[in-house]
Amino acid sequence: MPAWVNDSRPFLDRWIDEQHVDRSRLTRILDGLEVSSWREPADEDAVQRPEVLLPGLTAQPWWDRRYFPWITDLEAGFGAIREEFEAVGGLVPADAVRHPNSGNLAEAGEWNAYYFHLLGRSYPEHIARCPRTTKVLSEPDGVADSGMCYFSIMGPRTHVAPHCGFINARVRCHLGLVVPDGGRMRVADETRTWREGRAIVFDDSFEHEVWNDADSGRAVLLFDVWHPELTTIEKRALAYMMTVWKTFLYEDH
Repeated sequence: MPAWVNDSRPFLDRWIDEQHVDRSRLTRILDGLEVSSWREPADEDAVQRPEVLLPGLTAQPWWDRRYFPWITDLEAGFGAIREEFEAVGGLVPADAVRHPNSGNLAEAGEWNAYYFHLLGRSYPEHIARCPRTTKVLSEPDGVADSGMCYFSIMGPRTHVAPHCGFINARVRCHLGLVVPDGGRMRVADETRTWREGRAIVFDDSFEHEVWNDADSGRAVLLFDVWHPELTTIEKRALAYMMTVWKTFLYEDH
């Protein structure tokens, strides 16, 4: 069990007391942290192995777009998003950083990120440079506080090894921006490809793996949204905890 799971629990207890929240309204989160305090995800055979596993949430590797009505507007905004992506440098944006997991997950190639949000931290300069992208992202629930939002850029001949996201309280969307032949992603036992201007949604707490076998780069707009079954108070508590977990998981960012 990762030490940060237990180390972060007092922060949630303090938040509950300060906010005068009825603990019974957060049973799912409290139970999830309790179970996750002794689980060893690395030793499990399941294809869904987050370090924090909240019980009672629908678990499926790929999500149908009908659950997310905002996808229509997202795809309609593709042209503007793609223009802003190119304006900040496209496949080689000057302000992009090496993805924090690149060192341990990118078995070959290069994986970079142009961040808008990272576990509750915003990047105002990047947001200001992409106002139309920001406007489109204002509709989905949780883009700024449920996890990550960035232009994800994979260099040629890049392979990101199998891994699981750290919590099942969110789902992840990819909007294809630059999609050469040879790009694909496996989630659980199903592999899919991207299409420019089209969105796909998956649960990153399931094991997933990514390839770009092309001789040119691949880019998507990647962002997390809250799991559709979370309550408002659960989302409030988790939004706070994302800022706490960032200090444990991404101390250098």
